Amino acid sequence: MAVKLFNSFEEAEQAVAKGTMKLLIVRGQSYNLIHTEHGFVVTSDSCPHMHEPLHKGTLNSYGEVICPLHHYRFDLTTGKETNNRCNHLRIYPIQVNETGVFLEI
Repeated sequence: MAVKLFNSFEEAEQAVAKGTMKLLIVRGQSYNLIHTEHGFVVTSDSCPHMHEPLHKGTLNSYGEVICPLHHYRFDLTTGKETNNRCNHLRIYPIQVNETGVFLEI
């Protein structure tokens, strides 16, 4: 099911600056919207290790989100924790077209 997040890519860029993250609550679930150098990525907001909110973490220049609790690093293209210390982070598909930015859940 596709859920509309923004009316346009430009609106999304204004809401979430490049290099930052934002908590999204969609249908009662928490997601982390991340604006990388390559576009937008949506992940689950809960770290697979100890369930710390990832939107409170940081991004690094390697395209990873870093959990604020134990500093586990997750690749934003695969969801894999870089040292295989826990389960993968779930990454959700995003669609961008002329009618808006959509999250596939």
